[in-house]
Amino acid sequence: MFVRVFRLQPYPKNGGTLEISIALTLMLVVSCAHSERDEQGSRIHTDDSPSSVERYCSWYGDARDAVLYFGTSAFWSAMRSHGNDPMADLLEEGPVAIGRFDLRRERMLEPLEVGTAGNRSGVWDVLAHPNGRIYFTTFYESAGYVDAQSGQFVRLPDLGIGLNELALGPDGGLLASRYGSAFGNNGDGSIVSFDADGTLLADFPLRAPDGYRVAPKTVAFDPVRGDIWATTDLLPIDPTDPQRHDTYVLSERGEELLRISEPEIQFVAFAADGTGYRAEVEGRHLWLRVSEPGEGAKGGRRILLDGAFSTALDFAQDIELSEDGRVIVSRWSGWVHIVDPPSEVRSTRLPRLADDGLYYSAFAQGDRICATYCSNISVVCRDIPTAPDSR
Repeated sequence: MFVRVFRLQPYPKNGGTLEISIALTLMLVVSCAHSERDEQGSRIHTDDSPSSVERYCSWYGDARDAVLYFGTSAFWSAMRSHGNDPMADLLEEGPVAIGRFDLRRERMLEPLEVGTAGNRSGVWDVLAHPNGRIYFTTFYESAGYVDAQSGQFVRLPDLGIGLNELALGPDGGLLASRYGSAFGNNGDGSIVSFDADGTLLADFPLRAPDGYRVAPKTVAFDPVRGDIWATTDLLPIDPTDPQRHDTYVLSERGEELLRISEPEIQFVAFAADGTGYRAEVEGRHLWLRVSEPGEGAKGGRRILLDGAFSTALDFAQDIELSEDGRVIVSRWSGWVHIVDPPSEVRSTRLPRLADDGLYYSAFAQGDRICATYCSNISVVCRDIPTAPDSR
């Protein structure tokens, strides 16, 4: 996810975490979900926007115990309706909630409310941690976590603002990308490391090449080698220069070990055993590179996902790892690639329901695939093809 935003003001510190008990909130949030089936057999599940003045939509998701948790934000609609101003989401106060979807029964559940009066920024990324908490970012305001059972949530203002994507980090902690600078690091972003209770452990600034600002997007941790990966937007200071998308590899102490400019890595993820997965674009080809635990950046085998990939209109937005070993690569356009071990690919395209709609995160449940869709608050499901792709 990327936006051209720099030099954000620090979130006001209040001396610690902000904890709010909302045991009754789930009873007060009314879900007006409905579903419909299209001509190709896709089932579109939609919930009403929680705001009467802003159009919220579904963002990044994560799943645990067959429940899909996903961000909900009015960022895109606000930006487009105000002349592509990325700060427009801050013009209106609004609810802050994590959407929930039952993957087995394929139905919307009541959202988890994680906001207080005066909030203006919705939820961007979520991470369903093994400890039972759902961690979230809001970018313009503070990150936090919520207990999925009790509804009690904690905001983490001491981490600062500008936090974008999340990943599991060392020793049960977390990593987050800070897209743009919240603390005046010459407009460059950083990688934030914090423990499960939200204590800031480190803030590793990234060094931009001359003439650029660096804005990290996807972050991932290699549990075998201890390396931290970050895909980036390298934004030119001179607008006539080309934008770049280098990937940085850091040590666990934040030292830059490697920078990869070609091929472009659009998303990276690691399994618990250290197996690495990278969505790579080279020319018109979209590949999934799979590296064995400990193999490092230069190893791995490549699996062709698409030989006619359009970089102008599409992006590999997420990689999800199913418990049964399947790897799910989802794209803005609605193309979803389901990779069965070791390298069998089955691809399907979810319906394009709106000209400005973007698919974010897709998850396999049995023989079905469900993906978050950013047009409204929507999750779209359909059958996984039985036959593998033909080359």
